[in-house]
Amino acid sequence: MKNYRKDRHYFLKYFAANAVVFLVLCLLLWRFMPVRPWHVSPWMLALVPAGVIFGLVVSTAFHNASHGNIKPRWLNTAISELAGAYTLEGMRNFRVGHALHHRHSDDPRLDPHPPAGQSFGYFLLTSRGRTIACLKTLYYESHGDTIASRRNIALQLVTFHVSLVAKVCFWWLLMGGAVFTLFFLPSYLAYFLGFGHLNWISHLSDDDGKVRIKNHDGTLYYRVMNIITSGGYYHASHHKRPWLYNPSLGDRREAPLHRLPELS
Repeated sequence: MKNYRKDRHYFLKYFAANAVVFLVLCLLLWRFMPVRPWHVSPWMLALVPAGVIFGLVVSTAFHNASHGNIKPRWLNTAISELAGAYTLEGMRNFRVGHALHHRHSDDPRLDPHPPAGQSFGYFLLTSRGRTIACLKTLYYESHGDTIASRRNIALQLVTFHVSLVAKVCFWWLLMGGAVFTLFFLPSYLAYFLGFGHLNWISHLSDDDGKVRIKNHDGTLYYRVMNIITSGGYYHASHHKRPWLYNPSLGDRREAPLHRLPELS
């Protein structure tokens, strides 16, 4: 986060580099990759559940790499970049946004994704917009709300979306239409919906209106998801010990739905 505060072009340079790299890769694939006919064999239907599991594993690795939880440490950057490309996000913006979430949990102004009584659908639909708004707030606080800053933000958004489209085209060209549809799309939806649900359900307010971050386990869904995501739904434990790849291992004595006091 300190780099984002110090360097006004921290995101712009990164998004522009991503856009250039993936546009070049798309051109190379388009020029040299043989065109594959759209053909779906019965065995290819197994790509759908494989894609779902892969998306959840990528999400877990991406999240942990942003915390520096993978050893050796240099792997965190490599895995973050690969996972950021696959999830169409990007390492730098994910790291800064997630750092804001930990530092300002459930703050309606500075947390990129506080549920604040929202339905799950509304939470998902507005998640990207809220993240952008929080990053803008931090940017203006660090570099001033000036014409130059607003121009920089506008260029960041343009280059980010160009890189996003380039990444989609890259995976389409690399995988071919059938594999992209049966594997990539389910894996992306698993990442987006799984990560969204985890944050939504773990930060819902209690009957007294207060938010106490929660762990979830016990039902079949949470048991399976905690296996695939290395204890991802032990979200309260993660906020308590973010350096653990699997937060459920650090708090085995805590009961499911254990609630912690609000974190500062």
